[in-house]
Amino acid sequence: MYRDGNKTLHWRQMGRGCFLLIAWFLSRFYERPIYTVFQYLLLAVEHNDSGYLMAASAILVLVNTIKALLLYEGWLFFADGLANYLNKPLIKRLLPLFAIPACYQMVAIFDFPGIPHFGMPAVLSIASVMLIQYFTRDVSRWSNKAMALGLMLFSFQWLDVVPALTSYGFGWGELSAVLKNIAVISGKARVLNVMAMVSFGGVFAGALVTIELFVNYEKRLAQLQRLRRQERELSALREEQLRNRSVIEIQQLVHDLKRPLTVIIGLTDVLSHSLGNPAEKAHLKEIQDASVNMNKMVSEILNPHVHHRISVEHVVNYTLSQIRPFPWSSGIQVSLHDASSTSFIEANLILLSRAIVNILDNAHRATVGNSSPIIRFQTEVTKDHVLIIVEDNGYGFEKEPLPHRSAWGSTGLGLPFVRSVAKEHNGKLYLGTSDELGGAYIALLLPLCNTEEVGGEDNTVPRIN
Repeated sequence: MYRDGNKTLHWRQMGRGCFLLIAWFLSRFYERPIYTVFQYLLLAVEHNDSGYLMAASAILVLVNTIKALLLYEGWLFFADGLANYLNKPLIKRLLPLFAIPACYQMVAIFDFPGIPHFGMPAVLSIASVMLIQYFTRDVSRWSNKAMALGLMLFSFQWLDVVPALTSYGFGWGELSAVLKNIAVISGKARVLNVMAMVSFGGVFAGALVTIELFVNYEKRLAQLQRLRRQERELSALREEQLRNRSVIEIQQLVHDLKRPLTVIIGLTDVLSHSLGNPAEKAHLKEIQDASVNMNKMVSEILNPHVHHRISVEHVVNYTLSQIRPFPWSSGIQVSLHDASSTSFIEANLILLSRAIVNILDNAHRATVGNSSPIIRFQTEVTKDHVLIIVEDNGYGFEKEPLPHRSAWGSTGLGLPFVRSVAKEHNGKLYLGTSDELGGAYIALLLPLCNTEEVGGEDNTVPRIN
């Protein structure tokens, strides 16, 4: 089976969201930062010093921001993963808008320690979620989105400690109310107003600039990736043209071989009737058979649709002869079914062997660097079909190969070519993971002679016993 990377990513996003939501829930019981705020408030009252008051405000705003960020990012991650998993983009927009207020209400209902106040800053923070989703629609990195959201939340939390905004619904929480009352009683309300508003304006402006920088960075990065992709496609087209030209030249050369082969076959046929020596006739028969086989190969090269009746064992042996010059071929573990020599298929030997060679070459590439590389090449025969299997202990299929490119990202003959060969032979191509070796499992299911067509392709890996 394919390893479904997209589903794994969606579950990972939802898991990350759940982790952040659990961290937010546990943060409600962590009261040490609140004690620090009270300590600075006591010092502000004892010394009538606005500096301690500013320090208490900064710590309170920072603590509230961190807790809010856990809640908001948790729901954003969870909603994003759920929307992608269910393929319903609207969930990504609506779920945080309903879930975040519900969490605040849940905390208030159950009377948890450190109850947050769901006032105007929280409402503005929810609105900031919508704004960030819009502004950062081209930002793909979650860390960048988290930083932008954190700056937005940090700026809005400063409004919670502005005494002048209390009557408008800001800062009705217990700590915020205590802090602002102390500021009013000690005559430091105007200082706190100015300091908090300046902090809000500066951080909010910084958040907007940061978002703009992230968006521009992602756009430039996407543009560079698009240019690289276009360059690869142009390079692929050039290579395709060169390969097509090479194929045409080979076909022309092979076509030129038809004439001398025809002469050889004709002369050997004439000589076979004129020679009387049995030994000479035997040698002539070998030359004639070799010429006929070569003529069949030439026909198969010139016309991929030409099929001949050949045994499964012959296909395997011919394929192994093609890779014998490579040093890695000696490490292939070959296992033939007992009926391989007596089971026949209608196939283009040249085309089919090239497809199997490509699979074996891919298996070799996948096991390069492995301390104990294993490549298994085996056949399994049933009453109606033969299964040609290649397994390895490489890294397997990390993602499904693109339909127009090989699994290596090259422009050479890859799995798309193998797929087309399977279709040409009325067979199926199976791609999956080896249960025993852990690497790739690739199988060609081909009909034996005088059986019905298999046709198509299936992602369910067959296991023929």
